[in-house]
Amino acid sequence: MKTIRQAAFALCATSLLTAAPQQPNIITIMVDDLGWNHISAMGPTMGTGVQFYQTPNIERLANGGLSFTHAYMQPNCAPTRAAMLSGQYPARIHNDVYNVWDLNRTIKKEQVRFRGPEQTEDVAPEAITLAEALQQNGYATAHIGKYHVGGHSKKTAAQTLPEAAGFDINIGGCEQGAQGKNCFATQSEQGAWGFKGVGKGAFDKYAAPYDGDYLKAHGFPQSLLGTPKHICDATGDAFEDVFSQFVDSEKPFYIQYHPYAVHSRVIARPDLREKAKAERSPERRHDDFEYAAFIESVDINVGRVLRAVYDPNGDGDTSDSIAENTLILFTSDNGGTHATNGPLRGKKGMFTEGGIRVPLIAYWPGTITAGAVTDHMVHAVDYYPTYLDLAGKRWMPPEAEHPLDGFSFAAELRDPVANPSRDAIYYLFPGYLTPRAYPSVLTIDEVDGKRYKAWYHYEEDKWTLYNLSDDVDESEDVSTQQPEILSRLQQQILAWLGQEHPTWQPKYPLDPRTKRSVGPPVL
Repeated sequence: MKTIRQAAFALCATSLLTAAPQQPNIITIMVDDLGWNHISAMGPTMGTGVQFYQTPNIERLANGGLSFTHAYMQPNCAPTRAAMLSGQYPARIHNDVYNVWDLNRTIKKEQVRFRGPEQTEDVAPEAITLAEALQQNGYATAHIGKYHVGGHSKKTAAQTLPEAAGFDINIGGCEQGAQGKNCFATQSEQGAWGFKGVGKGAFDKYAAPYDGDYLKAHGFPQSLLGTPKHICDATGDAFEDVFSQFVDSEKPFYIQYHPYAVHSRVIARPDLREKAKAERSPERRHDDFEYAAFIESVDINVGRVLRAVYDPNGDGDTSDSIAENTLILFTSDNGGTHATNGPLRGKKGMFTEGGIRVPLIAYWPGTITAGAVTDHMVHAVDYYPTYLDLAGKRWMPPEAEHPLDGFSFAAELRDPVANPSRDAIYYLFPGYLTPRAYPSVLTIDEVDGKRYKAWYHYEEDKWTLYNLSDDVDESEDVSTQQPEILSRLQQQILAWLGQEHPTWQPKYPLDPRTKRSVGPPVL
């Protein structure tokens, strides 16, 4: 007997025959651990971009595209990637990924009041992933780099890797969360070059030392000649490889380009490190040259993406450009961890703005208004419905089988002042990542033209309320000054937690000592 999923997929064969508007190619560049304003672009950072970080290609995206100043992700990498891939918040049945490793990462377990529930680190095999949905809409799909939401469970490892989750091509995607101990290729005793502990050997084909032709093609300095390849450049090589396979196809394509940078360890290319040191001046903030150079490696690869799109065959003639039919989205998977995120409070792993707010730039010449800026809220779960919207929604996952939590922002890409409606953003965290995160539930929403964050802290049995519009660094709890607003948002949270479909049903075990569980707060 066919499953619901098989039957739904079968319908696609007919639906794809229906004429529809041209579908854009989609490239998602998602950097790892890049802070909200760890770039020099001013649009997406509300003017707080740090000039110490040299990111001219990211600035090019912002100057020619749409910057979102209030883009949100989950507070660390795995739950963000799961939310994007599934279009669901962590409590959904197909997305049980709240945290990296587990939900009981505590410093002193005897000092906490609850026990976090069991979780997986993989999007469920039964999920209809974004990549699968795009395939059903006629797209060729590829993943490059960090994946981190498949391959952990011994029972279902093979069923959750990119190859089984809708990606026609997978380069490096596995359970791995970082680029290993060394960012450079090394040579084996047999003379072969490779990247130890990175992508299960998928990048070894790009690991040969820099030669003259490579340096000339990419405009790199001769000081690199004969030196080991950096992993950032190898991921750029992989992107160009995949792009060349897709660009001449009759199918539109979706490429997930997820560099390992700027996740630890932070080891930059030596020429970029020296460049960062030489360009230091009194008006440039920070002095972490290694990190600044690491960020510039990312920016260089953003430039390679742009060059590929504008000159697909690399002959210098842009008459074959596909830029006007290609959407590039640049973002990060969570808040920064290597440097201050000020004026935002906190860092990766926290539910303060510094942990969950990220840069987001959409670039699509001829469609997106150049240099536009919007404060429209976007969350990781919104990418799935947005991409299907752009694909023409020839096929959508059945609501009963795979409901989506996100809201499409496709209309705003085409018209920055469209201001499409969206529900509040919600977070539930039923465990521990001490000292950064404790059990909590929170929402971010608009009330009377202001943006507020209402937050319930289970350990303290306490509510806090922040006016993010007037207090971007969350320095003042206004819960006692504005009880009506807090009450309204409290009710929203309870309604969200209590939905009848299998989203927020209590499944968190009682702590044997306190007999308490992380369930809906009592008002």
